[in-house]
Amino acid sequence: MSDDPTGPLGVAMREVTFPDQSRGIILVRAGTPQDEAEAMAARVWAEMPED
Repeated sequence: MSDDPTGPLGVAMREVTFPDQSRGIILVRAGTPQDEAEAMAARVWAEMPED
């Protein structure tokens, strides 16, 4: 198994921290900088419906 997290379809897995400080993994386009991945995670978090 390769240490390269880039998948065959041009995607990569990124570990991110959500605004509540929980951690998760999101899929992004390969080559996306970590700070952009963190910003994407924050946007997704903000769009989640409240229970």
